[in-house]
Amino acid sequence: MHCFTRILAIYIGLFSLANGETKKKKFDPKLDKNAAADELHPLCRMENVYPDQDVELKVSAMAFHGDDLYVTVFTPDRTNKAPFKKGEVYKVTGIIGNSDRSKIKANRLMGDLYEPTAIAVHENKIYIGEKDKISRLEDRNNDGVFTADEKVVLIDGLSQPNFHTYTVGFEKLVREGKTYLVGNLTTSIRQGGSRDLNITVNPKTKRGSTFLLGPVTGKETPADVDISYYAGGFRTPNGIAVGPDDEIIVTDNQGVFNPSNEFIRLSPEAFYGHFLLKKNNTNIAAYQPEDVDSGKGGSKHQTPPTVHLPQGIVHRSPTQPVILKNLTGPLSVYNGQWLVGDLTLGRINRVFLEEVEGTWQGAVFLHSGGHDPEGKTGLTAGPNRFAEGPDGNLYVGHIGDGGLWRFLPEPGKEPKPSYGLQRLSFVGAKDVPADFNEMVAIRDIPGGLEIELFKPISEAELKAAQFNISQWTYVPTNGYGGANMGTEKLSATSASLTKDGKRIRLTLPGIRDNSPPFATRGDYTSENVGWVIDVEINKLPLYKNKAWYTMIKHQGGGAKTALAVSVNAKKDPIGYAKAQHKAVCAACHSTDGTRLVGPTFKGLFGRTQKIIRDGKTVEVKVDDDYLRRAINDPLAEYPEGYQPAMPAVNLPAHEQKALIKWIKTLK
Repeated sequence: MHCFTRILAIYIGLFSLANGETKKKKFDPKLDKNAAADELHPLCRMENVYPDQDVELKVSAMAFHGDDLYVTVFTPDRTNKAPFKKGEVYKVTGIIGNSDRSKIKANRLMGDLYEPTAIAVHENKIYIGEKDKISRLEDRNNDGVFTADEKVVLIDGLSQPNFHTYTVGFEKLVREGKTYLVGNLTTSIRQGGSRDLNITVNPKTKRGSTFLLGPVTGKETPADVDISYYAGGFRTPNGIAVGPDDEIIVTDNQGVFNPSNEFIRLSPEAFYGHFLLKKNNTNIAAYQPEDVDSGKGGSKHQTPPTVHLPQGIVHRSPTQPVILKNLTGPLSVYNGQWLVGDLTLGRINRVFLEEVEGTWQGAVFLHSGGHDPEGKTGLTAGPNRFAEGPDGNLYVGHIGDGGLWRFLPEPGKEPKPSYGLQRLSFVGAKDVPADFNEMVAIRDIPGGLEIELFKPISEAELKAAQFNISQWTYVPTNGYGGANMGTEKLSATSASLTKDGKRIRLTLPGIRDNSPPFATRGDYTSENVGWVIDVEINKLPLYKNKAWYTMIKHQGGGAKTALAVSVNAKKDPIGYAKAQHKAVCAACHSTDGTRLVGPTFKGLFGRTQKIIRDGKTVEVKVDDDYLRRAINDPLAEYPEGYQPAMPAVNLPAHEQKALIKWIKTLK
């Protein structure tokens, strides 16, 4: 057996169970269940539909055309040295109505593509978005494959070489009978996450923005199409979708100006806060204010996000959203909600949206997760793309590579595979576990929140339930990420059930929204950020007991009382350092000796280690000066055996001092 085929058998599994063959498992609700997304949702079924052949599909974009699935694939490259690794296009056949993987085939259509991350099929023509261009493929000789001379470039010069620049998409949008391709342009960054200059190649390009290209007809020439922009102000918008009302959804990743990950229902001509550095030779994001210092930025110039996806708790690398629709029976309550993948945490979460007095906001819920090599009870790899098939099922495409471009392994465990393809479907009404219940939605009401449940509960169950609710906000800065700010407990003064027993109405004095007072950090504030309300319900049998509601507009107005003082680095240096680690550093630095992307903080201070400085290996002692250098300029020198990937967090001196003081305690 070919070596790769043996690996494929181990990781992807030699099975082909159809939906009906899955053994029904009784749902076992637990009291005080934690919020880990480590299992397949009880109302879902998963199948592995990866082609059983010697091929590696690291899925970067997906689109159905009839029963055939078209995918782009590539191996992510974290260097800035062109040429980047070659991308490809495949057509996957035999996937619809079939669970026999031996009948599912991946047919290579084209190679030598420049990190493609967008694909669409329109009028039987394939459209591809590469790092630097958007093209239409023309099979002029009808041989079923494409060569370089069969690619019509519709727009070029979208990016200079940078490992972080992608053309994400495509979705289709029809306006006045004409079809446009909708996508996102991600931004250039430096190794480690700091902003880099987005050098202008084509003056029409605005990176960090959502674009419309078209109209497309299947026969257009470059002169027939143009690129326009719908909204801007994103950092890593790796997810895009168009909803049934032509609403455009974008998911963005934590980073500079992004203290959390974000799910955004776009407003036309809005700017969402990630400032691109403005120089004579650079382009800036669409609708970025020209009169604002691009180096400093500030959230008072942004449109609020729709739903925060708290970093590390809920999401870490949000990917493509997909809307739930056409669900029937008891599952119809989920129609109109969104599923969102997360690449590095290896999970899928669910987002509920509502409009409150003209403002869109909502809640995020944990949905499915966990790793299963056979692809029945969890994900085979990191979920990157969704596509709805003609059978109404959802198809999940996976991607991965080294570093953070993958479904991260548990400490001491083997790395997860970097490729995969699965089918996600929902159970019928008769297969809903009798004792299953969960939070379906959270809504804003005057003076509190309303929690909708999948199934009714009794007054006795409500009386036994315990509500643990808190709220926090963020202060976006030009440093990487950001800790929770102004955290406060909220106490329910009353809890009641609606007549049908499905809705809990909580009175919660003190809820805040996007109105003063704002939290501050130096010259930055939390204006236009809103508040995250962390809802935990204990002593009630629910699938997951946690959810997070983003409050931008509270009916009746938000609380005006003075904010609780956030953890202060001068007054409580250890408390501040722990909060900073949880919000930003924990992704790469453990405190228990586990090796992650960066070295563990445990036992770090005082030891001697080898570092790379100016391309040479030198030996240094980890003391106060070394740690200060590492915090201030993390790419100038980095530990041997690790990638230069630490972001500049831009901490003031007293916060650096607090972090170093805490690291010293981690013996």
